[in-house]
This record gives sequence, C-alpha cells and structure tokens, in this order.
Amino acid sequence: MMRLLLTRPMADAMAVAEQLAEQGHDVLLSPLIDITFDPEAVLPPLDAQRALAFTSANGVRALMAQLHSANRPSAERAAWRNLPVFAVGPQTAAAAQAAGFAKIRQATGDVAALAALIARHKDEAAPVLHIAGRDRAGDLAALLDDEAVAARRAVLYRAEAAQVFSDAAAAALRDGVEPVDGVLLYSQRSAVIFLSLYQALSPHQAPRPTAYCLSQPIAEAMRAAGFEGLAPTKAESAALLALLAV
Repeated sequence: MMRLLLTRPMADAMAVAEQLAEQGHDVLLSPLIDITFDPEAVLPPLDAQRALAFTSANGVRALMAQLHSANRPSAERAAWRNLPVFAVGPQTAAAAQAAGFAKIRQATGDVAALAALIARHKDEAAPVLHIAGRDRAGDLAALLDDEAVAARRAVLYRAEAAQVFSDAAAAALRDGVEPVDGVLLYSQRSAVIFLSLYQALSPHQAPRPTAYCLSQPIAEAMRAAGFEGLAPTKAESAALLALLAV
C-alpha cells in the first residue's frame, strides 16, 4: 500500500480515487486545477461547424453545460452531438462518448498528435471548432493553421490554478514518518502548479514523493525538477493506474 496524492480536478478525481482505494492505496485529494464553466461564453453558430475538437474532457462538459444552460431545443443539442469529434486522448474520447457523441476519433494524448489526426481527415473536419479553456497547454489552432486546416476556438471554461494544497495534503507532504509515497500528475500544467506549491511548502523533513505521470513529457519535467518521474508507455489513465497496482 502507498500513500498517494491525487491532483486531478474534483470532477475527474473521485472515480480515480475509488480505483486507487480498490488497489489498496491510501488516497489524498488536492485538486491543482479548479474548472469553472463560463456562463457568458458565446458558442458560434452550429451551421458554421463541420467538426469539434476537444483537448480535455472539461471541454466536453463545458459544451454540454453551455447547450443545456441556454435551454436550446433538443433537436439542436442532438445536431451538435452528431458532429464528428476529434479527441486528444482516451479520457476525452470517453467523456465525449458519455455525452452522446457517436463519431469520435482519438489521438494519442497530446495536442500535436491531435492536430496531425485532424489534418489527416481535413476533408471532413474543416472548419473545426476547438472547445477550449482560457488557459491552454498548446495552441491547436496554430498547429492546424500550419496544416492548412481551417479552425476556430470557443473558450467556454476557465481552469484556475490552486493557490495552496489541501490541508490534509500539506500535512502529509511534511510528514517525515508516514510520507506521501507518490503524486499523480495528469498534465504539464498540473506539474508546474505542483512544483510551485511544493517549493512554497518547503517540506524538508519528508522525502520527495515519486511523480506518477500520465505522459513521458510530464515525467521528464518532474525529473528535471529533481523528482523521480515515471510514466506509462501509453498516455492513458488505465495505464498510469497499472503502474500503481500492488
């Protein structure tokens, strides 16, 4: 059994926490990003879109929240769900499927791979609408412009960085007797936020936790900061959890 710190936004964290608990781990929750849907965001006209691109499951949720909060007719919501979807990775694809989208293509977990996937199908995808957050790890629209694929962006949510760890997480990270064995990091931005908060915490009496990362680039960033960074060969949550199986 390990003592693990889970840093995902709360909407994604609960299911993962249950899986980790079933593996026998002691799980602490401290979301590093808080997702807020923007009620004043404007969704472009449906008839101008041929496909949708999602770089996060939060984008799927934000779009569905926008469609429902605006009291749009059920036929219009169904028409949005009938558009082809290009998802950055398996978690985002699963969220799209759960939301009722049926035509889903999935990239391998990063924005560059998503842009390449869309470019291979540009005859059916362009123009593509990227449902995005205010803060983004990559510029999908710029990558698609390089591929001569028409794209636009609809910013429907904000991903606010946490200012501190949760009280339980902060105490555990300082605990030299029963320290945190590992921290789960699902994005480059989460890694940056974690490193900033960890440095401010100054837990000198406790060993550094191992960073269990969704992808190799995240693990490389953590190793550069002096942590042991591990990542699965595929950027999938199931593969990441497999690293933690006891």
